[in-house]
Amino acid sequence: MAEFTGPYTLSAGGTGMHAPMILLCTGSRPAVPPVAGLEKVGYLTSDTLLGLEELPESVAVIGGGYIAAEYGHFLAAMGAEVTVIGRNPRFLPAEEPEVSALARRELGRHLTIVTGHEVRRAGKNAAGEIRLIARDRLGGKDAEFVADAVLVTSGRRPNTDLLHPERAGIRTDAHGWIAVDEYLRTSSPNVWAFGDANGKYLFKHVGNYEAKIVYQNAVLGERVKATYDAVPHAVFTDPEIAAVGPGEQEAAERYGEDGILIGFQRYEETAKGVAMGVKDGFVKVILERATLKILGAHIIGPFASILIQEIVTAMYFPVGTAEAVMESMHIHPALPEVVQRACLNLMTPHEYAGVIGRHV
Repeated sequence: MAEFTGPYTLSAGGTGMHAPMILLCTGSRPAVPPVAGLEKVGYLTSDTLLGLEELPESVAVIGGGYIAAEYGHFLAAMGAEVTVIGRNPRFLPAEEPEVSALARRELGRHLTIVTGHEVRRAGKNAAGEIRLIARDRLGGKDAEFVADAVLVTSGRRPNTDLLHPERAGIRTDAHGWIAVDEYLRTSSPNVWAFGDANGKYLFKHVGNYEAKIVYQNAVLGERVKATYDAVPHAVFTDPEIAAVGPGEQEAAERYGEDGILIGFQRYEETAKGVAMGVKDGFVKVILERATLKILGAHIIGPFASILIQEIVTAMYFPVGTAEAVMESMHIHPALPEVVQRACLNLMTPHEYAGVIGRHV
């Protein structure tokens, strides 16, 4: 394991090394919540789960975000009895409320989803099963959950406590991530940090993008800024989820409720959606009213991670308006028509609230 011993100097496995340029792509590791007794009973993380050789009969998942959703779905599909225990009042809290609601309803057919509960204690019962005690954050009562294995999915933490960048004069932020400027430079000249190391967006595709920026700046000597105006993400569950840009509430706060339009289309209202038998999946786009600039998009349904790319690509153009999607020719009958029709089916946030209220 490498660690800094001084400026531009590291030690790894007892071997010292010095370099005038250092690229820090030190990643992150699972964050483990302070649950009494958890270390004693043992637990799995997203880093260790796939090393299992046998499927536990039952798994309790601590966390209610996308890692919990993906692995909960995977384990349930493999045949385990899965209970997801999230501390947030909403499942998948980073997604739009209507997306979260539909995802919970559909995934809830195959696994148990509990929200608003914080796991406080862990132990084992007489049968050797793991026993979790979680506090209802609203009502204050304790609930008990029993499983053969526990999977911790409560986020990621930086590795800077192992790297010791402070010894090299490299600053970190309040959470321990390596601080970088818009060119991904650290506070130490000729030292760069990208990927999970800087904590901006903990996605592999962001790390790939930032690696290109660092290469252009550190190796080629250019001055290219890293931009994060259109960072997409996906949740690989069934139904699949994908999103880019802010949600409706954030967009309304930034532009005013009268300054945005919402585009909406259900899969089942397109020919391909009907042919696929898709029920309840939808595309939601958020536009600036005055210019039709795309602010964000949120999709839940088959191939969401593919369909979102049309929106992401349009957002990367200098103008970034929905007209590129509206006016371009779309194959019929093909699934991308649902994205185009969402961009054409525009309404005010008030009108949308009535539509989505009936839908979800």
